[in-house]
Amino acid sequence: MKTKLISVIILALLFTCKPSSKLSENEYEITVNTEGVYNGLRAYLKTTEAGSRAVTIDTSIVMNGTFKLKGIIPGSQMRALTIDGVLGKLVFILEPGEIFIEAYKDSLGASKVLGTYNNTVFEAFKTQNRVISEEIGSIRKKYMESNNDPELQKALRKRGDSLRKVNKNFGVEFAISHPDSDFSLLLLENLTARSGFDVELISEAFEGLDETMVSRNASNILIANKVKTKIEAASNVPLKKGDLAPDFTAPTPEGQQITMSKIKGKVTIIDFWASWCKPCRIENPNLVKVYNEYHDKGLEIISVALDRENKKEFWTQAIQKDQLNWYNVSNLKYWNDPIAKAYSVNSIPATFIIDENGVIIADRLRGADLETKIKELLN
Repeated sequence: MKTKLISVIILALLFTCKPSSKLSENEYEITVNTEGVYNGLRAYLKTTEAGSRAVTIDTSIVMNGTFKLKGIIPGSQMRALTIDGVLGKLVFILEPGEIFIEAYKDSLGASKVLGTYNNTVFEAFKTQNRVISEEIGSIRKKYMESNNDPELQKALRKRGDSLRKVNKNFGVEFAISHPDSDFSLLLLENLTARSGFDVELISEAFEGLDETMVSRNASNILIANKVKTKIEAASNVPLKKGDLAPDFTAPTPEGQQITMSKIKGKVTIIDFWASWCKPCRIENPNLVKVYNEYHDKGLEIISVALDRENKKEFWTQAIQKDQLNWYNVSNLKYWNDPIAKAYSVNSIPATFIIDENGVIIADRLRGADLETKIKELLN
């Protein structure tokens, strides 16, 4: 296997950083060495988008320890390779040029990918990340074997904490140090898809990316816009108790425009929900109970629905079925609703309780906690 791997590396280096002259500008060709894999097994090239079901882009058949995949791609994309009967999957960068893969039948995910610049960068990322992870594992093992030695345990904890901090920010720091790589842009796309990312550090990495790389093709431009949108959304400081609630105007099911500041309740609940949201529908009977008991004492409710434009009928049916006999509005823009963005709402149900001056006095209350708070304010 070592001899074959060396041959693949030497061949791949001849093509690293530039497409082969025999390929067109956006064409890719993947050559996979599958030593030990049975002839006739099918290999699959698949998408890897987070939150989406993998879609098979192309397939090939293993013959005499190898197979090829060839096609067109306008830019760099994360893709996955799987082979029937082989454990795991290999994630790599699919991009124009010749790509060489040394597939390991015992662990496909550990296979080597060579031949294009971004895969070289990706391999460096995986190698460096593996070193950190292995050291963290080694420290954990030493701690378990420390026989309750206080001084040794203290030193190990300190080193472990330091490494975990490095590991937490490793992806962003790697992107900062490789500003000209498409992989860095793809990495930031992946990191911003997770909740609770470090906005300041991610922003630094994104702003430091090479402008030529970001605007190289439509694919990169699209990914860059997605990352920018995620950063801007996360940069919004969440509203808190004591803040003035953002005013808004939105349409009712009948098309009448309702303005929050013109609804003069002693206490107003702004309730973010949707007809498709099961937890919201479960919570609605509690809101109905609270409203029926305290509306005459000065309680108002404005429900803001995050339903889709083509699902208005579902919204109106849910209002009737759940007996939401108060103010109901929606821009029918799903998570892109401007009111939800103004209130930094990224999960529902979500409630904000405001006083007669429009000041937030409580938020994110549900069930008995919400009822107790309204009782406290209006009794």
